[in-house]
Amino acid sequence: MKLTVIAVAAASLLTGCVVYANGSGGWGDDDLKHETRELSLAAADLTRFEIDAGAGSLEVVGEQGRSVIDVVAEVYYNEKDEIELSLTQDGDQAELVADASRSGWSDSSPHINLTVYMPEAMALDVNDGSGSISISGIDADVDIHDGSGSLEVRDIGGNLDIDDGSGSIDVRDVQGDIMVDDGSGSIYVNDVAGKVTIDDGSGSITVRNAGDLDIIDDGSGSVSTENVGNH
Repeated sequence: MKLTVIAVAAASLLTGCVVYANGSGGWGDDDLKHETRELSLAAADLTRFEIDAGAGSLEVVGEQGRSVIDVVAEVYYNEKDEIELSLTQDGDQAELVADASRSGWSDSSPHINLTVYMPEAMALDVNDGSGSISISGIDADVDIHDGSGSLEVRDIGGNLDIDDGSGSIDVRDVQGDIMVDDGSGSIYVNDVAGKVTIDDGSGSITVRNAGDLDIIDDGSGSVSTENVGNH
């Protein structure tokens, strides 16, 4: 059975407060309306969580003993029908969709800033358009496809796969292997039990305290390593 919890245009369906105010998120918020929306989904039978996000920041925190996925969305928009925001379950998988389309002639850019709390043992798959990403405390595999924006990943118990367009990457404390395919931006990796594989277009690369390292292509930019494998 498919269980769906959806935040839609009608205010009566929203959980949390609705605020119309000037913002300060750096996305041209001054001309946008603002709402705080909250979504929740029981996660007892779930093994994987997929996040499909457009523009806006994303923070994901894995917590031990948690049995519910909770999402707090700060939504900035011109018109309510610009917003697509849903948290659904299909079998053993949950999916969060958060997208804000652009309409009219305003220079402001609709976007959704997300804070997500999830069980630490669930695998995580993120597909993000633009905006900073912070992920921590996931004791499973993590797969990230990111268009642009800084990326910070901490305390991952499984393997980590990153496909990034542009923006800095900072990864620390990973128990499995790491694969990074990066277009541009600096890469910093520290404390990885497994192997680090990097295919990079441009930007500096720093790898410290890793089980092994394979740099397929470093494009342009400096490379610095310390305590990698037997070296």
